[in-house]
Amino acid sequence: MPVAQTANTVQPQLAAHSSSSGSRRARPLLVLETMRLNQWSKNAVVFVGLLFSGQVVQLDPVLTTLVVAFAFCLVSGATYLINDVVDADADRENSRTASRPIARGDLAPNVALVAASFAALAGMALAAAINWKAFVTVSGYVALQIAYSNWLRHLWLIDVTAIAGGFVLRAVAGGAAIGVPVSSWLLVCTGLSALLLGLTKRRAEAVAISGTRQPRRKVLRTYSVGRLDELIAVVATTTLSVYCLYAVIGAASDLMLLTVPFVIYGICRVLFLIRHRGDLTDEPAVLVWRDRPLLLCVLSWAICAGAIVAATSAVPAPA
Repeated sequence: MPVAQTANTVQPQLAAHSSSSGSRRARPLLVLETMRLNQWSKNAVVFVGLLFSGQVVQLDPVLTTLVVAFAFCLVSGATYLINDVVDADADRENSRTASRPIARGDLAPNVALVAASFAALAGMALAAAINWKAFVTVSGYVALQIAYSNWLRHLWLIDVTAIAGGFVLRAVAGGAAIGVPVSSWLLVCTGLSALLLGLTKRRAEAVAISGTRQPRRKVLRTYSVGRLDELIAVVATTTLSVYCLYAVIGAASDLMLLTVPFVIYGICRVLFLIRHRGDLTDEPAVLVWRDRPLLLCVLSWAICAGAIVAATSAVPAPA
């Protein structure tokens, strides 16, 4: 359903709730809540290019990357606002999402759409202020998210692939902003890792609805737990294989092999959490911050990889 039509449909249903004085006073906070500040950590992928460029200790590239990361925070927040307008009816019937501001009636859909427009334009303006490549990449991300919200999320496997594509665009934008092309090896690894996390989310959703009720989104009916386990096994194996190949033949130094154990542990930890801590995998974007062993693994990998690049690069080089 088009976003404008959805807003007009939902608006009368929420008018009584939106008129409360508490909601009016907290409107900016409600907008920020809907923009999912806790999900902004996923934009850290923008720093992949900086990490592998050898410029991580230089102030200008760091500041530039921070600006791009904030631009992605704005545009990704805009997509959350739009998604919540589109999904308002479905969210109210889901105990996990019924407390969202639009679903519970505290934030009017029209206000959310206006805020989304400002956030998206501000994010693209920040990217344009850096260079045209960053602007094109951020704009491409916005276009992908609009396509996802309206069409792609209703297609089996295409939905999670589109999510993974968003992470790849983040990595590309980070490199483009500082004039460093991120290697195809790392882009593939980024996409596969994001695809793995996307499938874990679908599995958590499949477990949640199994034997209880029919999901409002028809595509979720095509994701059985057994089928998702097979897909997760394939993607996890492929991710590890591609990273090992990168460390052996794609990296600038054989020392990058020292980072492989961190990747092995990280993937195995995710697979463990899928089976034994399904409550964590329903929000894979914040999974790293919720699970301390996985967070320590990711930080250790980043420190090790950054140190290797810094030690083996006399001058800044492509990732």
